Amino acid sequence: MHVDLFVITSGLFLFSLITNLISWLRLLEDKNYDLKRLFFHLKETRKGRSIFFGAGSILKWGLIFLYSSTITYDKFDPIYHAIVFVFYLILALSNLIKIYNRNLELPSISVNTISIILFAIFAEVILMLFSPLDQFLWLLIIDKLLFIFIIFSVLFLSVFFDFSSDLLINRASERMQESKKLFPIAVVGSYGRGSTKEFTARILSLKFKVLSTKDSFNNATGIARTVISDLTPSKQIFIAEMDDYKMHDIGEMMAFISPKISVVCGINSQKMSYFQKIDNIVNSKFEAVEFLPKDGVAIFNGDSEYCRALFDRTTNKKFIYSAEAGNDLSGIKAYGISENKYSLSFSVSMFGKKYKIGNVKLLGKHNIENLLPAIFIGIYMGIDFALIRKLLQEVKPLPGAMEPKVHKNGASLINDTYNANINSVLSALSYMKLYKGKKILVLEPLLELGGSAASEHESLGKEIGKVCDYVFLTNNNYFKSITKGIKEARSSCKCIIESPAGIIKFVNKNVKREDVVVFEGRQARLSLVALPASPVY
Repeated sequence: MHVDLFVITSGLFLFSLITNLISWLRLLEDKNYDLKRLFFHLKETRKGRSIFFGAGSILKWGLIFLYSSTITYDKFDPIYHAIVFVFYLILALSNLIKIYNRNLELPSISVNTISIILFAIFAEVILMLFSPLDQFLWLLIIDKLLFIFIIFSVLFLSVFFDFSSDLLINRASERMQESKKLFPIAVVGSYGRGSTKEFTARILSLKFKVLSTKDSFNNATGIARTVISDLTPSKQIFIAEMDDYKMHDIGEMMAFISPKISVVCGINSQKMSYFQKIDNIVNSKFEAVEFLPKDGVAIFNGDSEYCRALFDRTTNKKFIYSAEAGNDLSGIKAYGISENKYSLSFSVSMFGKKYKIGNVKLLGKHNIENLLPAIFIGIYMGIDFALIRKLLQEVKPLPGAMEPKVHKNGASLINDTYNANINSVLSALSYMKLYKGKKILVLEPLLELGGSAASEHESLGKEIGKVCDYVFLTNNNYFKSITKGIKEARSSCKCIIESPAGIIKFVNKNVKREDVVVFEGRQARLSLVALPASPVY
């Protein structure tokens, strides 16, 4: 009976181990296998802290210490074994429910994930087979060791990848030096980078052969991979999106790319966890300007106060753009903005000329901020505006960037899950005001805001309360801060922590024409993908 019970318990343990490992890998992937980013998540978020201090973790420790009762009470062994069996049975059922509710996100298949899975499972199974203690107690102990095995795997892999990364960057630098006629452009900022890069690439492709970095290839290694694999002698322009997690990250990328134009998109407190002070974030972005050659050009978002400050510091040739009324600093300005549910129309003034652009299939006024530097660079590089205008009327939203669909009941579903930050949520809230019906926000609470996270979410809650009827949170991080902000706005907006299955059920049952549901953050995508909807464009 003991052997049979242990075999069943081992099976339940392995199932729970695999689901736990999948969760860890998805979290690590989200943090780009950066242990510092993982540490901040575990420290700053309720969800992160619950991994070690949640009910499940505490219960495991309790069961480990409960084994001491078998020393004083000989007949307690079978009872203890039964308790451990029941615990893993409940844990397995809980994981099945999590899978059913679409709460278990799968990591992508990569060298990192495969290596960690193989090492962790191998280590756990070996320890399982050679138990020096009571087998049921040993299961609990090696369960708690999983985190150590994962961290060890990441540390081991990081040594290898750091070495290979240096080799890649050196090769990419040599390739860039060989490409004498290549015109590199850098795009940096806390938000708007990806869209600005893509729009710039599309416009410049009207006249030039353009290479740009792919979605997440925005660090030194990713840019180097792009250069090595895709840069050919025929390419005339290279557009590199640059992300940063510490000072000199951007400087390192600028050093081997040597851009001639740098675009500094909006700057906010995103990544405050790493930089500690907003001044450090601002100075890090300024590296994109400091590393420009003397004849280099810097372009700034005039609707961001921090970008305006950098504009004042810049001695290079510089330009500033704005989509906000009343911003007199800008030399590149959007005005006469008309916003509909599924399109934008506006005019642009630059170089003393005025240009009218109508029926652009993009959502939200913030997209004009992303278009302005792209339009400017196109004209600056000699592309006729008539060609640019024609292209813009064919542009559609990038995947996960205010991408609209229509629910079978007629409501608008807006996919803004690619990269949630304060400004993207505020922009989405502004867009939602176009709708007369229910306004529903599905939000993954924001990360990496450091010590200002609670106050930022409280302020965000106020704005949510002014616009939304419902806000569904995908996890319990900063729930109290958001609800506090909603109450301060004296709003009737309901704030609910809900699983993807629960969100899907609510949306299918309650939405209709003239309603809008905006999905912000990657976790929000889990409910969106299962909803019956068709593309707008």
